[in-house]
Amino acid sequence: RQILECWERLDRPARFDLVEIGGGSGAFSASMLTWLRERAPECFTAIRSTILDGHAHRLAQQRRTLEERGLESEHRLLEDWLADDEPLTGVVISNEFFDALPVHLVERRGDELREWTVISSNDGLQLALGGASTPELAAYFERLGMQPGDGCRAEVCLAAPEVMRQIAARVERGYILSIDYGHEANDLYTSWRRMGTLMAFRNHSPQPNPLTEPGLLDLTAHVDFTSIAAAAVEMGWDAAPTVSQAEALTVLGLPEAMRAAEGRAAGDVARFGEERRAASTLTNMEGLGRIRVLALARGAALEGLSCLRSMQELYGSGGTPS
Repeated sequence: RQILECWERLDRPARFDLVEIGGGSGAFSASMLTWLRERAPECFTAIRSTILDGHAHRLAQQRRTLEERGLESEHRLLEDWLADDEPLTGVVISNEFFDALPVHLVERRGDELREWTVISSNDGLQLALGGASTPELAAYFERLGMQPGDGCRAEVCLAAPEVMRQIAARVERGYILSIDYGHEANDLYTSWRRMGTLMAFRNHSPQPNPLTEPGLLDLTAHVDFTSIAAAAVEMGWDAAPTVSQAEALTVLGLPEAMRAAEGRAAGDVARFGEERRAASTLTNMEGLGRIRVLALARGAALEGLSCLRSMQELYGSGGTPS
């Protein structure tokens, strides 16, 4: 629904680029394209789909996922797409992309910013505290006008603002929608967050040590939305304050979709149960619901964009749908 609205706000261009960065299995793009093919055929006809990833194996998996649904997309390595200079009109969307980029793990000790690096020892991989590996780490916090608390660890993703600049440079007119775990800088680097946000997962289960089983764990750190939004603004984009995934999905019509599914429940109780659990998981503010959505625009309006509208605006003073 949000992609359709973006196409309409861009005056329904005959060619409309829909680009997903970090496409995973391809299921997200396949679901968006399937919905548009069924509900918005004019928009679907205009779409040129591109799915980007960092490895050829992923691109092949994504291609199979779309082909199974009778869908087509261009599949490219992210670095190749970023190096291209063809201007685009459309939407670039990412889901848990920026929080997977590599980070520097730093810690402030008095007036000094130090860095934890990985060393190899007889006991395996370990973290060791030393000097900062690059002056860009101190410059990062100088641009923000803040520092981590004394004795606090924090993650700095120098790559994220640069990648955002490259993405912003590719789109001549349109929207960038970034969905990720993260915070504004003043919340991310607050003094009470003493151990930072670096975490490791395997099969969606948290792991105690990010250095065990290298290459087999999913490493993630929360995104500094202040810095990536600023990078796009420097490129001539407008940025809106982030909203939670729970808010965005609610105002985009998830409650109405679930009511429609409820009407079909008698025909397929098991499927309705799965859909209801999925909707609850995606909007649970103790989990996935607190993921943030950053919306950016160039040559198009952000004001009134559906995913940014408040629940109070839609549902009255109660603030939430029944």
